[in-house]
Amino acid sequence: MPRAFAPRRAITASLVSATALAAGTALVAGTALVAAPAADAAPSRGPHGLDRKVQDAADRLVADGAPGVIVMTRRGGRVSHVTAGVSDKATGAPMDHRLLFRAGSVTKSFTSTVVLQLAAEHRLSLDDSVDEWLPGLVTGNGNDGTKITIRQLLAQTSGLNDYTHDPRVMTDPTRAWRPEELIAIAMEKPPQYAPGTSWNYANTNYMLAGMIIERATGRTVGTEFERRLFGPLRLRHTYYPTTETSFPGRYVHGYYYDFGDVSTQVSPSSARTSGGLVSTVDDVARFNRALFTGRLLPAEQMREMRTVRPVNDDGVVEDYGLGVARIKFSCGYAWGHDGGFPGYRTWTYTSADGRSQAVITYNESKLEYDKTFRADLAKAADTAFCA
Repeated sequence: MPRAFAPRRAITASLVSATALAAGTALVAGTALVAAPAADAAPSRGPHGLDRKVQDAADRLVADGAPGVIVMTRRGGRVSHVTAGVSDKATGAPMDHRLLFRAGSVTKSFTSTVVLQLAAEHRLSLDDSVDEWLPGLVTGNGNDGTKITIRQLLAQTSGLNDYTHDPRVMTDPTRAWRPEELIAIAMEKPPQYAPGTSWNYANTNYMLAGMIIERATGRTVGTEFERRLFGPLRLRHTYYPTTETSFPGRYVHGYYYDFGDVSTQVSPSSARTSGGLVSTVDDVARFNRALFTGRLLPAEQMREMRTVRPVNDDGVVEDYGLGVARIKFSCGYAWGHDGGFPGYRTWTYTSADGRSQAVITYNESKLEYDKTFRADLAKAADTAFCA
């Protein structure tokens, strides 16, 4: 059996005001099986034992309270998609693996990849201090950007506090935040420890990393994502919004506790390079397969990314590197990163050789600490990646 699979953080971008959002509607459950090819895979044909097992697991997650679930799996050249439940509780529209969703902190792997590409190009060094690139920004209350390196940002070992827990972010979901404003919030508290001496998950680190990308390139992060990742990998359904709350196509509706459908009510400006991407399961899987099989980074930078330390993040024990994590399953290790955004939760897993993959996404935040759901999610993940 795999280790306990506890969801890592309730939200990685921003929280939703109780006064700003409307109440939710009743759950409508249903199931559907879709087996269709990703752009770089042979299609699956006919019934398959893995699909049946994954379908049962997805159905259990819906029975546990998820409005809808999508599970993408890869075994070599065979890619399959299983769905259960609904993408929109108001209309009862079924889940569909082609729908867009907010990927949350899966974004961190994209951000880290770009930073490491810049290091490979000698545009920056991972040993550069934050202050070298963003002078005077990380300061006050014992915070000192001259003592924090870019590597420590990506590894989550800077000691900086996470701005997302601040009530000003939590209670103003539609505000268009500037990155400097969010960093200033984090600076109001002293660091949790001296840089490099411990570990804590802070979106602040990846907001700073995004600002460094822009300073080093002279271009926006969105431009760098497009020219380095989205375009070359043909991620035609992956977007980097900064303030726009709408979706550029058909999407999964996300539900946040009693506030109902919050899909277009939370500004991604409080997430940005820490958690702002919109994508699909196939695009996320395509990116991860390219990354972990060495197509995006030279060997030296891949070693940096995969240099891990054991961490305990909100009850989950795993190995964290530079924007990626190594997760132990019954069949071995997977690499990836999970992501949360109000109404959305995604988990990604890719084997080192790229032959096995699983992506699981669902559209309800209130299940974060539900013990039954967590146990069934652990089984679903192990089935999707290992069975």
